[in-house]
Amino acid sequence: MAYITTLSAEQKTNISYLVDAMIEAGITSPISQASILAIISKESAFIPKSEKMNYTANRIVTVFKLSYSEAEKLAGKPEALANRVYNKYGNTEYGDGWKYRGRGYNQLTFKGNYKKYGDAIGVDLVSNPDKANDPKVASKIAVQFAKNGIESLKSQGKLSQYNSNDINDFKNQKDSTLAFYHANAGTGKSVERIKALVTNDTVGGMTKALARVGDLFNFIKTDVKKKPTKYLMNGLLIGIGLLAGWILIKKFKKNAKV
Repeated sequence: MAYITTLSAEQKTNISYLVDAMIEAGITSPISQASILAIISKESAFIPKSEKMNYTANRIVTVFKLSYSEAEKLAGKPEALANRVYNKYGNTEYGDGWKYRGRGYNQLTFKGNYKKYGDAIGVDLVSNPDKANDPKVASKIAVQFAKNGIESLKSQGKLSQYNSNDINDFKNQKDSTLAFYHANAGTGKSVERIKALVTNDTVGGMTKALARVGDLFNFIKTDVKKKPTKYLMNGLLIGIGLLAGWILIKKFKKNAKV
């Protein structure tokens, strides 16, 4: 069964928003677009959401590396857990950990990041962090995150190891998906560590992304591109405006001659 057939109408609409945001940000390669979508598919399945933080003690120990005794006290207490483990990167007041917990397609976390990405896309996320769950806003955040990650890989000399010199320069879906996976997982990680996940993926994220990228590529080429995006609509409106202006000018000249 093709991955696309498992998606709801809402998920497909959100994919269209994401592709629009990519085009607006200058990401025009369908290979790159599909790879970004593949990463988002395994992160949030194209439904922006808030981090629930309702973990068991064992999960808290595994994810946040706290002692088991402390984890027991925080198990089943989402707000207390968030305020305990998210007390950095701009979270300066008690309650910031919960207020600026993970949201959106790629779980934007910490007040500092809400400020950084909000400023980048022109949205006040600090005053209204729940805006990060609006599909169009979430799309812009996720795309900006991907762009920043690729630029970081490039500046570190790692992007060339995925056979690319630019975000639109990938030659195949595998290299592109690995690079965007790396950008999402943290650019400080080694290329070797990311590439090893192709054959040794204990979590399953890389396996899902690689399995889905082809279907997403075809969906972009055959479905998303057929739909009139805001850019095509804007062009149509401009064309109508110019035509109307030309008709008025012709009419004015005709009346003037009379």
